[in-house]
Amino acid sequence: MSQTAYRRCNESVRDEVDVTLRVAEGALPPGLRGALFRNGPGRHEVFGTPYDHPFDGDGLVTRFAFDEGAVRYRNRFVRTREFVEEERAGKMLYRSFGTNLPGGMRRNFLQLRFKNAANTSVMFHAGMLLALWEGGLPHRLDPETLETLGTWDFEGRLRNESGVLDRLMAPELPFSAHPKHDPHTDEIVNFGTLMGRKNQLVTYRVDARGQMRKPHMTPLDALAFVHDFVLTERHMVFYLSAVAFRVASALAGFSTPVGSLTGSDGAPARLLIVPRDGGPTTTLTTRPGFLFHFANGYDEGRDTIVLDGMRMDALPSAEATRSILRGARVPLPWTHPTRFVLDLAARSVSESKLSERTADLPTIDPRCTGRKHHVFYAVSGERGPREPFYHGILRHELGVGDRVRDFGEDLPGEPIFVPARPDAPEPDGWLLTLVYRTASHRTDLYVLRAHDLETVCRLELPHHLPIGFHGTWVPSPHDA
Repeated sequence: MSQTAYRRCNESVRDEVDVTLRVAEGALPPGLRGALFRNGPGRHEVFGTPYDHPFDGDGLVTRFAFDEGAVRYRNRFVRTREFVEEERAGKMLYRSFGTNLPGGMRRNFLQLRFKNAANTSVMFHAGMLLALWEGGLPHRLDPETLETLGTWDFEGRLRNESGVLDRLMAPELPFSAHPKHDPHTDEIVNFGTLMGRKNQLVTYRVDARGQMRKPHMTPLDALAFVHDFVLTERHMVFYLSAVAFRVASALAGFSTPVGSLTGSDGAPARLLIVPRDGGPTTTLTTRPGFLFHFANGYDEGRDTIVLDGMRMDALPSAEATRSILRGARVPLPWTHPTRFVLDLAARSVSESKLSERTADLPTIDPRCTGRKHHVFYAVSGERGPREPFYHGILRHELGVGDRVRDFGEDLPGEPIFVPARPDAPEPDGWLLTLVYRTASHRTDLYVLRAHDLETVCRLELPHHLPIGFHGTWVPSPHDA
């Protein structure tokens, strides 16, 4: 893919539409009924001022409603307070995770209110649709129209009740973009990392009715960069690399939050194990590395936890990600599917590579969350001149190996697995993925057979979408 094509892929979306998609290839499976919601940056600039990091783009939520052999498509920007104020002002008003305001340190000094981009994922639970961003409150959306209804703090549970100084730095508790739904209990479990006089890991439990328990705080010796975690039947597991935020530098305006990240070369990573039902935490060390995403994890007996995640040797630098956003080819650390086996009795961790391919944005059959899985899916690439872009979808069956669907010069997004039936075996279903078509500067929605990654149906969107992040499938009520 050329630098020009990648820059075009990240052009801002100008239109909010509501249309029925044209079937360009194949036919929709009659059993596929429900809605696919996805989230990601819809624009990478604000009135001509570009963002410097892919995580900063303003959240654009898309809805694909599958019903009676047709797909109705709708897209809407999340109207956060910051988004609305910048639209009114016609310029950038707020700092972001990887972008400071123009004007240097003088303009950014003690600017403590960062923009909530609401751009990373979506969660549907207890009838509520939430747009998520890990640094602040979720935004509640109308599940049909995608109208922004305002921030959602779970009836006050996400208000910071620490001291005055802590509330000044962080008035709200962060609710991460990787909540886990336990299909056996219908409970949502999530986390956030909270800066303050004492840095803390905050964990949340939300019951089937959408009611949140009082959040639980675990002290951290540094404000680690934690994006995802693993939920098992009995545990929550967090990968703490040696990378941490230099909070003072970011607050003073010397750097952005992502630019303040620093690590200790050669320092081991740690795995923090928090019991779901309370009790003392356990910390195990493993070799140095960094990890954005886990596929899944599960308990094996009383003393063993198995985790599958996408491990890299180091976090890409802020400058590297900025250059890639501008369309440059910059070498990045390889990201490999890796199995971690945690032996709690021996207090040891073993690691083994599951695939030679580089891959990320892993997903599984959601019915397997927290229990043993046999297959995961991910966007994937290979070592070669097309890196750092992912041009394929990987299907990895544990103990069997890889199957890859290569999209050539086109760019697929995170694959979402949909079971063929509620009682269907784990591999029986479809994958839904958005694919940016380089030649036509347009995005298509693909329905793939999960077991062999062959096309079942391809639908054409009326415009392109920048590469997004995460999504969720909501089955029709009679199919749930």
